[in-house]
Amino acid sequence: MELTSEESVVQTPADDHAIVNVDPLLLREQLVDEASRCFARCDIDAGVGALEKLQFATIDEETLQRTDRFLPQIVAGKVVVATCDPRRKPSDGEVVVIYGNYPHFFENVVVNNPIKRHVATFGDLQYDKVEYDDRWELVKQIYIINADDRPDRYDSILRELAAAKAPLQRVKRISAIRDQSTGVPQVDGQLGALRSHIEALKMATAGKFDHVLILEDDFCFTSDLDEHMNDLRAFLAEGREYTVCLLATSKYGKILPRDDLISVSVQPCTNAAAYLVSGAHLPEVLTVQERALTLLRKTGDTLRYADDRYWTVLQASGQFFVFRKKFGFQAASFSDIERQICRYLD
Repeated sequence: MELTSEESVVQTPADDHAIVNVDPLLLREQLVDEASRCFARCDIDAGVGALEKLQFATIDEETLQRTDRFLPQIVAGKVVVATCDPRRKPSDGEVVVIYGNYPHFFENVVVNNPIKRHVATFGDLQYDKVEYDDRWELVKQIYIINADDRPDRYDSILRELAAAKAPLQRVKRISAIRDQSTGVPQVDGQLGALRSHIEALKMATAGKFDHVLILEDDFCFTSDLDEHMNDLRAFLAEGREYTVCLLATSKYGKILPRDDLISVSVQPCTNAAAYLVSGAHLPEVLTVQERALTLLRKTGDTLRYADDRYWTVLQASGQFFVFRKKFGFQAASFSDIERQICRYLD
């Protein structure tokens, strides 16, 4: 893009006054082109200097797509560390990428250290190491069920996981299934939910993970997050036998205390927003939910065969648990199944 004489940028980096008078989009074009030429001839310092002037230009997805490719040359042998800890400071020989709740702004650009990115962009850059809270260590895979047309919810659940410093490299998004086989919205919604959870259970079974966490995209943690992380580690480290352990459940129905950490759910309706499944019992849970799907298709009875109802047949084992202090609940949001904003706080 050719600039007029009035819009041309003074090449001296210190001359910020001239730079700020240029249209930000035009400035972006010139600086990215300048950086490209510099990096092409391996003039790293000049390329970095051009990118540093992007603080006065437009930063958007296109800017990042066109400048991320320079990171390997900028890194120059340093270790690239991904983290969700906003307080993480780079040590000598490190470039740190912090993932959290960040907008498009200059700190996104790879010339910074630390680089700050929205958590939904995790994976856009290449990392040598991913840091996370070690209380997650025994959770080997995290599945998020999310509809393709609900990026709002996907962003929301990723922000929750970033706040909990979860191992983002173990997160797998599953596209929520839309079912329209009956023409009855409530039944179709529950059929889609069951099919989506079954898909997650199939993936987990194939992966042969010891412990998996399945999340619906409207789950949110309570404010007692540090306590929840301690409970998570304690529960899994004890090596106790379990089939399902709910992180959230309905506020209705009977829950029987087992010890200071967990209770036994005997509720007729629980909640499938967030739950751990033991690898040893994944085939059993999968079989139960597949049977529920068959029966729901046959009868249309959502009160008996919804994903958070029929699996209560597993309660007879005495290994269907819920954390005594619930980790969270379904956040208030528009429900695709109920076609309204729901705020149940459970």
